[in-house]
Amino acid sequence: MRGSNHVEILHSVGSRGASFRLVRTVGALALLWSAGACALVGVSADPPAPAEAPAALDAPPIRDGVSRAEEAMLVAELVMEGEALLADGNASGAAERARAVEARYAEADGSSLALWLLARAARELEEWDESLSAIERFADILPEADPRFAEAKLLGAELIRESGAPGWVEALFEVPPEAEPHVLEQVDEVAAAWARQMETFVLRDLVVEAPRHPRILPVFLVELSIRRHLAGDEAESRRLAEEAMGLAPGEEMASRATAVLEGRVDEELVVSAVLGAVLPESGSPAVRQLAQEIRDGIEVALVVNESNGGFPAQLSFMDDGGDPSRVSQAIATLEQDGVVGVVGPLMDPLVGPAGQARSNSIVILSPTARMLPEGSEGLFSLTGVDPEAGRVLAEAVLDQGVRNVVVLHASSPEVSAEARWFSEAFQAGGGSITRTLSYSPGAASIQGPLQQVVQIRPDGLVLFVPQDDIPRLGPQIAYYGVDDLPNLRLFAGESWSSEPILEGMSTRHTDGFISVSARTSTGDFGPGWDAFVVAYEEHFRRTLRSPMPALGYDAARLLLTAARLGGGTPEGTRRALEEIDDFPGATGQLSVRDGRIQRSYVPVRLEGGRMIPLAP
Repeated sequence: MRGSNHVEILHSVGSRGASFRLVRTVGALALLWSAGACALVGVSADPPAPAEAPAALDAPPIRDGVSRAEEAMLVAELVMEGEALLADGNASGAAERARAVEARYAEADGSSLALWLLARAARELEEWDESLSAIERFADILPEADPRFAEAKLLGAELIRESGAPGWVEALFEVPPEAEPHVLEQVDEVAAAWARQMETFVLRDLVVEAPRHPRILPVFLVELSIRRHLAGDEAESRRLAEEAMGLAPGEEMASRATAVLEGRVDEELVVSAVLGAVLPESGSPAVRQLAQEIRDGIEVALVVNESNGGFPAQLSFMDDGGDPSRVSQAIATLEQDGVVGVVGPLMDPLVGPAGQARSNSIVILSPTARMLPEGSEGLFSLTGVDPEAGRVLAEAVLDQGVRNVVVLHASSPEVSAEARWFSEAFQAGGGSITRTLSYSPGAASIQGPLQQVVQIRPDGLVLFVPQDDIPRLGPQIAYYGVDDLPNLRLFAGESWSSEPILEGMSTRHTDGFISVSARTSTGDFGPGWDAFVVAYEEHFRRTLRSPMPALGYDAARLLLTAARLGGGTPEGTRRALEEIDDFPGATGQLSVRDGRIQRSYVPVRLEGGRMIPLAP
């Protein structure tokens, strides 16, 4: 940084998917200085043709040399044409004009403004290297006292963040404190948006390591002060607010810091995110109970978000009544409320209508839907068919030296998909599927398929059976002599290692199976399970008796986390959600890959009603 001891901070922070692009007034202005004036020249979306040649632009050339008056006039004409094209949405045309100036008239007065134009045009085209190069060269040409220098530094910081490159915080701190008031207001806005998106531990490091910029540092100090207030650490909250006031904060930051010091911080808290929920309040007792448990989990997530210093959020709840038309109405209402995402609906047939009812890109995340509509974007489920489970099971089968298997699965769409994911991964790893057999879900007997297995005599049998079918069909494996086959190995999907099966089934029908599990151990559900249980029981003052609230809790926390990373907009939330990796959920270690929420699975051997992880 110019004029300061540069401290490297936060090089790991920031990605384009998590960026928050503010609509800045400067982005719509030409930033052209006519001869002898310093006023910004705006360009309308459809500018009239100039009656006469424009005056030369008051800006340095791109490189030193001989500047001819006629070339300076041509530069002005090309730059102004480019600005008009950019304002009209033609970024490619604007970039062409800017490149033409540099290629032909780099020594002409005013030509450096072509770099400003190119930086913004290339930004719209997401040509990050060219955009960054242009703005850096523009800033290097200008003296620091030039008002445009601060504008260039601010845009450079935004471009670094949007491109996914490291160093955007350092670049922001290079905006000089003596910048024009309107620039400093934009800096405050950008810095505040970025501060809201930072993890608290990263924010702590920043306020310690960053240069003592009198205008920018207070933004981050105030954000951390608010978070410490929400976390109950009043002494630290006040200390940070006092430090901010000791610098030169902008008007809004000064107001917020003063509110902390006067005990009025809640008045300054603005709801930064509205979370939607579409759940049934009517229907069978079982459906109503499930909906209430999911809603309880959402409530705990909101409490945890606030206590951990997350931005303030509130819930907007809609009753879908189990009716597709009511679901569509609910989504329309929630869009009007400005929600960043929606938890629900619960039932598979309602997720499609919910997705179709959207007019923008809000994320819909069902805690319980098993199958999502094909080809839909922005629709997710916490309990959908997970390709990762099939892949890990396929690796486990291959690691056991088994290369020849029969796959037996229920013919329901979700279980068929589970079997398909396994088969694809198994064959890709060199295995062979001798035959794929299926049965009707809920069937009383699978005698026919099992007798075929006895005739085929494969090295392994891989079962994909809904949890409800296992108690009825599991004993038939022994009854029809399948487990008497010499050297036959038994494998099964995740349902066979579920807690109800391990606790309720005789070990005679589970011992020896190799399965997969997203649970860290028997009785646990995910790395965030213990913290969730504590938060639930402290909030409701009652014992948690069902794991179902954890689904609402994880769904809400995923959306709130993505909203924070995405800047509190539906579009940003969706982009950020699609980049989440290894999220420590109560229901598992969660990642979003290929448009699906997936868990981390481990292969396990079932023994004595317990899961024993297989050695790597």
